[in-house]
Amino acid sequence: MQNFFEALASECKNTALPEEFNYFEKLIGSWAIDYIESNNSISIKGEWHFSWVLEGMAIQDVIILPDYEYGTSLRIYNPDTHAWDVAYGYTGKIIRLEAKKQDDMIMLTFVNDERRKWVFTNIENNRFHWENITVKDDGEWDINAEIYAERII
Repeated sequence: MQNFFEALASECKNTALPEEFNYFEKLIGSWAIDYIESNNSISIKGEWHFSWVLEGMAIQDVIILPDYEYGTSLRIYNPDTHAWDVAYGYTGKIIRLEAKKQDDMIMLTFVNDERRKWVFTNIENNRFHWENITVKDDGEWDINAEIYAERII
């Protein structure tokens, strides 16, 4: 099994990945998170881990929300679109998204529903904010869930 982890993990970004599209690098590491779901008033403490993988051309994460959801995302830079192709999977579901930078945010748009988005904001060295939103007809955001993250490592 050790060979698998050695083959998967990378120490750093691949030099072939242009720096201007290196949106997710500040997320590399481990985070303590507070997950808050708007509709159900669910609040869960969990953890979120990000690492370079696949020779530094991709980033994989693992999110742990105990007794609620365990999932993983694979973000692969696509040189043809200058965006990141993202697949998020958890028990019984896989969601496909495309990630692009928009101002100071990383905007991940659902491939099959442009109104659904995941948004990373306020990305600092030791904290970030994430939102699961639906864009309404008037352009306003309806926040479905939020994550407040503080760096552990």
